[in-house]
Amino acid sequence: MNSSVILIDDDKDILDLLSEYLLEDFNIMGTGTDGLQAVNLYAKLKPDFVIMDIAMPNYDGLYGLEHIKKIDSNASVIILTGN
Repeated sequence: MNSSVILIDDDKDILDLLSEYLLEDFNIMGTGTDGLQAVNLYAKLKPDFVIMDIAMPNYDGLYGLEHIKKIDSNASVIILTGN
């Protein structure tokens, strides 16, 4: 059985690229565009892990990480950074 993941990034092209790259090996349960959506999706779907951008408008990746860890301190979250 494939691991489940949610993908969070405010750049649609990055979401599309990640989805395409991971689709064969992972169950992509959902996508979002900010840290608040990450928290809500995590609470609802309980994926095996989260891949999330750190720099997003409104609610950034640090917001998402902090609040996901409040839901599950053992949550696996991969933070993406870039320029």
